[in-house]
Amino acid sequence: MIIDFTASNFRSIKEPQTISFEATDNSHLEDYYVVKKGDYSLLKMATIIGANASGKSNVLQAYQFFLRLMRVPCENKTDKIVYDKFALDEDCAKQDTTFSVNFIYGEYHYNYQVVFNNEMVVEETLSRKPIRDGKMDKVFGRATNKETRLSTISLYGKYKIYSLDFDKVSINLLHNRTVFGAYLKSNVDIPCMKEIEDWIVTYCLPIVTTTEQGLRQYTSNQIFDGKITKEQVASFLRKADVGITDFSVRKEDTPISPYYAAAVVNDKNTPDAIKEQAKNTSTLPDARVKMVHNGVHGNYELEFEEESRGTQRYYEMAGVLLTIINTPHIVAIDELEYAMHPDLYEHFLVTFLSNAKESQILCTTHMREFLSDKNLFRDDSVWIAQKDEHGATEVYSIADFDDSELQQIDSRYGAYRSGRLGGIPRLGDTYVEPLNTEKQ
Repeated sequence: MIIDFTASNFRSIKEPQTISFEATDNSHLEDYYVVKKGDYSLLKMATIIGANASGKSNVLQAYQFFLRLMRVPCENKTDKIVYDKFALDEDCAKQDTTFSVNFIYGEYHYNYQVVFNNEMVVEETLSRKPIRDGKMDKVFGRATNKETRLSTISLYGKYKIYSLDFDKVSINLLHNRTVFGAYLKSNVDIPCMKEIEDWIVTYCLPIVTTTEQGLRQYTSNQIFDGKITKEQVASFLRKADVGITDFSVRKEDTPISPYYAAAVVNDKNTPDAIKEQAKNTSTLPDARVKMVHNGVHGNYELEFEEESRGTQRYYEMAGVLLTIINTPHIVAIDELEYAMHPDLYEHFLVTFLSNAKESQILCTTHMREFLSDKNLFRDDSVWIAQKDEHGATEVYSIADFDDSELQQIDSRYGAYRSGRLGGIPRLGDTYVEPLNTEKQ
């Protein structure tokens, strides 16, 4: 589980901004929100609210880019690390970007920090400690000479016994790869590295956005692979009251257009295995989904594409939700309420909080109305994003406010709407200059 994540000099984020899943000592909704891991109390959910363009999505993008640095190493020395630094201060273009994450996997608390820019990974450090007592021990440090672009790995304490294995990793340690990226390219097994690889691959799901991501296929594949059941999804849809009594799903092969295949092959970010598949096959596996409705004269089937976007989205999100209920994962979801009625949004959250064991959601939302119901959230689970006077994103939790201030606020929703908690748009008047149609 993630303890916290910090980013600086990334898109609209200038100074270090931290999202923390550590619970305060408040017992409110503790049975639903808080997971005990050794000496740690961690939240299942962190929700970021704020005005448009406040940087909510950039926090999620930073987290996703961190995973990409670890999972998808650059192939060649000439490859750039493609991302945007903070653009509203020219000094930031010359400065490095820093990500750091604290997380728990197995019986250890890990701390990992990476400093990088568009050209290279400058520094990395990894430390760990037992989740029950113990002190933080440094595992390795990595440094890159900015002039020669040569990187070195230093091991510490008891981890020096892996020096020969790390020598093999160093062979693949290009200046634009993280140590973990180099490890993925190396034929070597280092226990502490393998644990983190497992955490990234098994616990961290890709970000969910409002754009088309093939989530219909994802949910269907989860059913085909036995990771969730069709009845679980059908029950979820029935409880959502979207008019669905059942559905059918079957595999089909869909022809690949030459243009799509060429785009896949030429995309440098596409893994080689997928490129080869695109070269050597003329079809892709697809899922045909039909929804069953209770009509006047019995059941009627409608193609998935004929359903409302809200119904489609709920089928897509059912796969995500049931996956994180059945097995521990963290997933970042941008605009969780997208295409959902407010009651469905609430139903989604309550289902997750009531059933998930050690999974986590990091999400953004414009659905401020949930703040009117104290039975839906804890103060430490709600984060507010806003821009400062120079356009840089700041994030802070409602729990960061002084206790005496919060005690005087009867309604978090009312306080947020009135601007007392920040994070709302500063709107101008509604006057529109009329079009002057008179001849000059």
